[in-house]
Amino acid sequence: MLSYISALVLSASIPQTTTAPTADCTSLAERLDSSLFTVVGSITVEAKGDMPAYCRVTGTIKPSIGFEMRLPLSGWNGNFYQAGCGGFCGQLTPNTPGYSNGIVESVRRGYASIHTDSGHPGTTQADSAWAVGDRQALDLYAHRWVPLAYTAGTSIAKSFYGRDPKYRYFVGCSNGGRVGLKAAQLYPALFNGIIVGCPVVELTQAGGAFGAWKLTTNRDAEAPILNSRFARKLPYLIQAINAQCDQLDGKVDRLIARPSACRIDYAKIALCPAGVAADATAADCLTTDEKQVVRQWHEGPKDSKGRKLFGGMPFGSEDFWKVWYLQDPAKAVGTQLADGFTRHIASDPQFPGFSASNFNFDRDPERLKRDFAFLDATNPDLSAFRAAGGKMIMWHGLADPLVVPSQSVAYYDNVAKRMGGTAKVQQFFRFFLAPGLGHCWEIPSSNAPEEFDPLASIEDWVERGKAPEHIAATPSKRQGDTLAITEIHYRPYPLQPLVGSKK
Repeated sequence: MLSYISALVLSASIPQTTTAPTADCTSLAERLDSSLFTVVGSITVEAKGDMPAYCRVTGTIKPSIGFEMRLPLSGWNGNFYQAGCGGFCGQLTPNTPGYSNGIVESVRRGYASIHTDSGHPGTTQADSAWAVGDRQALDLYAHRWVPLAYTAGTSIAKSFYGRDPKYRYFVGCSNGGRVGLKAAQLYPALFNGIIVGCPVVELTQAGGAFGAWKLTTNRDAEAPILNSRFARKLPYLIQAINAQCDQLDGKVDRLIARPSACRIDYAKIALCPAGVAADATAADCLTTDEKQVVRQWHEGPKDSKGRKLFGGMPFGSEDFWKVWYLQDPAKAVGTQLADGFTRHIASDPQFPGFSASNFNFDRDPERLKRDFAFLDATNPDLSAFRAAGGKMIMWHGLADPLVVPSQSVAYYDNVAKRMGGTAKVQQFFRFFLAPGLGHCWEIPSSNAPEEFDPLASIEDWVERGKAPEHIAATPSKRQGDTLAITEIHYRPYPLQPLVGSKK
């Protein structure tokens, strides 16, 4: 998870004018409108370390949205923060560090903050069984929980502090990023600022075509070809790919900063001698089957005529495969999400038994796009959000193999095409690509600085009119001091990031 930036930087970003509560935490429930939500409890949580004391409110927003809200007892910055949720949601995970889908950082910075399960319970965030036959739950998950949580959260804040929040922010990553885009598209006046990280822009295709492709291409007689044993070959594979693509940005630093410009000659990746089994000890070569899967994962899904349907895993993402896909492949999160989408999220009585294993790449991509369009966040018309004065920052890790960055690039290009070009769009919506970064800070990057603060950037833009010209990323504590790269400055797309290396 994202390491915390220094307390000095954090305190500098909090406005000097703060507001104290006008209500007692333990009796807050008595003052709230029960027609909107049911409060289960409100308790005071004492200050600990650099985390201020806060009032913790839990309950259910009607019809079925579990929530937790945290209200600083002192030093409220006057603003409201609404977090997204990852995967298929279904759980309250407010303690997720950083700026993915939690509220730890926002409370530390003085925000009245709310986190939800998006309207259904789940055993894990990869659990999708709740969606079968429950269109209300699926509609809530798609986006309808957003205005309901907003109304409840701002109402609770007003009851506690005696006035409405001044600035309102939505921050989410992965599925939370998708929902952030839906908020700008469908509820343009709710939030002054939105941060969208690694968004699943086209959930129907990312979960459908891409998800099924990852699973079906990696099967040989029902056994995964790339498995936990293949992880020992990743250092060789990474080295072989870096040899062809590292220098594309003019620097050799073990970082593929321009994966879209990379063209791999797979013949230069050593083929294991005939008779060497996939589970043999050789770690400096790939079997024919392994090389084929690697190539297919890079290329992305295609139909029977070879037409490309969706983006593939970016070059430079291979180190992240071991956690998302290779550690016990049947139980790996990437596998569960892909299988769960087709089996449950996209279940349809007209197609009984639909799953990734029987996905039809000629028929199903368009069918899913048509029948489950409400899940996608592809509408490029953000004119209402712009007219409302909203500002949005979107970022995506260029080494993300779970939610591939090509869909974010395509979306931003479509917005620019629809709304008068990049220069006009950058007046309210800026996009940053993060080389070497995987998915939502979930797994530490092994070669790129990963600690950056998008919330400070959106605050500057919304509250002080200062648009972000760059966002600096530095090595985090969890990476240690082993990186050859000292910092990266992400610049608004289509500008390339600036990479600083140790001398």
